[in-house]
Amino acid sequence: MKGKKKAIIVLMLFIIMAIFSDKIAPYSTDDFSFEVLLKPSYEHILGTDEMGHDLLSLVMNGFRVTISIALISAVFSTLIGSLLALISTIMGGIVDKILVRICDVFIMIPEIIIILFFAAFAKPSLLNTLYAIIFFSWGKVFRILRAKILAVKDKSKVKYTLLMKGNVIDISKKLWYDIRGTVVTMFILQCSKAAVYETTLSYFGIGDPIVKTWGKVIKSAMNFEGIFYDGVYMWYLIPPILCLIVFIVSLAFLTFDKME
Repeated sequence: MKGKKKAIIVLMLFIIMAIFSDKIAPYSTDDFSFEVLLKPSYEHILGTDEMGHDLLSLVMNGFRVTISIALISAVFSTLIGSLLALISTIMGGIVDKILVRICDVFIMIPEIIIILFFAAFAKPSLLNTLYAIIFFSWGKVFRILRAKILAVKDKSKVKYTLLMKGNVIDISKKLWYDIRGTVVTMFILQCSKAAVYETTLSYFGIGDPIVKTWGKVIKSAMNFEGIFYDGVYMWYLIPPILCLIVFIVSLAFLTFDKME
């Protein structure tokens, strides 16, 4: 429980940073008028990059972009996977077989490969990055929830609703108590994956070239030839990586709690 409480506190702080990053960031992400490669100081807590941007402002902007994409894509990919799993188990027959086969195709190829391929050929924008993550990451949600629903569908209350030819909403209400833990766990896992996918796309230069994200900061740091000279990596490369790791680990703590 202690780990869960700490994880919730950290995630709440991250979300607050994401919401108010524009207001609490010390400088604009478009401001590159500062001296380049300044070391951390009172004016620039994380120093500046080789272009003269304040690094703390860039990292704080990354909270807004990465966490927003993670939450939005997790909501919709979990919703799509859950609805398709529900339809598949209720309808059965040919509908179930078709949905399972489609899901198999998505699962056979690693999600990140499909997402990279789609995003690379789409118009570079945050919206297309969001679409790519949502529509190509629902497969595992579908598979796991389908198995869970099949396991609990034979319960008397669900059977009675099916016999009375209840609609999808009625059946969902009866199933919710038994599958809610799985749905929440899958949502948390989707959040974690989406954050990694968005950072990966940004690192490879796929997505909106204007928006400053953790992935872009990491790529800029790695492209800088002197990154490992005079400890520059400590305040240029490490902060965005650390933010991503802390976000994912905090989500993992919530996942473990749900599994228990």
